[in-house]
Parts: sequence; structure tokens; C-alpha cells
Amino acid sequence: MRVYPCYFYTPALRIDALARSGARASVMQVLDLEDSIPAGSKAAARGCLAAADFSGTGLPAVMLRLNSIETPDGLADLRMLLDLGGQIGGVPVQAVLAPKIAAGRDVEIYRSLLSSLPDPPEICSFIETVDAVENAFDIAAGSDGLCFGQADLVAEMYRPDESFLAHARARLCVAAAKYRLPAIDTNSFELWDAEVIREQSQAAKRCGFTGKAAIHPGQIDVIVETFSVDQAELDGYLRTIEDYESNANGFAVSKDRVLAPPFVAKARRMLALFDTSRSPIR
Repeated sequence: MRVYPCYFYTPALRIDALARSGARASVMQVLDLEDSIPAGSKAAARGCLAAADFSGTGLPAVMLRLNSIETPDGLADLRMLLDLGGQIGGVPVQAVLAPKIAAGRDVEIYRSLLSSLPDPPEICSFIETVDAVENAFDIAAGSDGLCFGQADLVAEMYRPDESFLAHARARLCVAAAKYRLPAIDTNSFELWDAEVIREQSQAAKRCGFTGKAAIHPGQIDVIVETFSVDQAELDGYLRTIEDYESNANGFAVSKDRVLAPPFVAKARRMLALFDTSRSPIR
């Protein structure tokens, strides 16, 4: 799955704003049918997506967050996507964001239900339940990406236990790294203080997330700045590999770095992640 620094959620009932804003290379637009849509308005939201027209916006693709297939609305969301041939507003749905995933078998069900489409969307699974945290590696094995849903996870707990949340985030990021998937951090509910968003984004990047969700336009620039990978970083990884392979001793120590197999393996992993995904580069 292609890596983006920022995943911007737009409620399906407000896609007129998306049509006006157009595309940004470093931002994936996520059309949301789940949490941002009231229970009584789900059918209307699906109607908005079915009638959408994104021609002229420059959007190459979108993502779609569905309701859980354990609910009638989730089944109706999938039926809508199948009826539309895997496209919304004339652009392909690159991936569906699947909520309330509990185990790898859940991912297989989504993939089977979408397999009849000419170009089936990828599956980005939410780790947002206690079961999902425990089964993170099983879920990652069948997914194309992982998203962290902190608010839903906390809702299952008596209190927001910081040690468990750190454990959950670590399991998600390590599972994503094991299977070489994008790891998308939960959105921030801070809408106005850019420094708070920056601190949260930097903490998520240190944990191992490759991008972060946004729910307000004011969050986008800080998130993109934090998670974008510049050419100098990629050149550094490539140089590490080339210098190691050209060194007859297979090991070298200088003032600036150590050339050894673990560092070369890390460079290969990072290049593979961003190259195969054609991730935007600043």
C-alpha cells in the first residue's frame, strides 16, 4: 500500500468541500462513512458518495472508511462499493479502512467480499480493540496497512492506561514493520494548537508510525512536515548500501557512521518501503 504522510478524513456528507479543495500529492483523501456520520444519516451518506463527481479535482484515488461488516450499515457500505465498481466519483478506491478488526480472519472476509471487483481495493485494518492489540501480528499478516484507533480502544477500558496504550502502539508498529506495511497513527483531537499536533506527530514517528490521520485542514501541514521523507534521507540509505557493497572488508567505521550488516538491512527496508509505495518525497 502506498505510504502517505497524511490521511485526511472527510465525512461522506461533506464531500462538496473535498471536490473544491482538490488533490495534494502528500495527502490521501479518506471518505468516511463511519464515526463522522450519525446513525440516522448513513443511507444519506452513501447516497452522497454514489452521486459524487470528482472529475477535475486531480484526485488519483481515494480511501473509504466503512462501517463494520458486523452491522447492517457495514454490509450496505460494501454493497454500495460493489455496485459502483470499486470507484467513487469516477476515481478508484485504493483501499478500504476496515474498523473493529479482531483477528486475521476478519481481514480475509473483507478481501473475499471485495474480490469480485475488477481492481479490488487494498485492506487497511484498524487496531482499535483489545482483541486487535493481542492479534496485531495475525491481522498484519493479511492486511495491506494498519491504522491505530486510540479513541475506540480507550472506550473499551475503564481508564486510558498509558502503559497499555504504549504497548498497543508498539505492537502495531512492530507488526507493520514485520510485514512491511504502512502504520497510520490515530488522528489528533487538538484542532488549534499546532505545537501540540507537532509533538504528537513526532512522538508517533519515533514509535514507528509512517503517517498520521487528520480531521481538520489545520492539522495537515504539520503532519506532512513531520512524516514526509526528504530526498537526502533516501540518498543516505542508498549511499549506505552502495558503500557497504563496494567495501572489500564488508565492515567500516568512520567518524560519521558504521557500515555493518544491521545498518545496511535497515537501509534496504526503508528504501523498499518508500520505493514500492512510490511515497511522496519533499
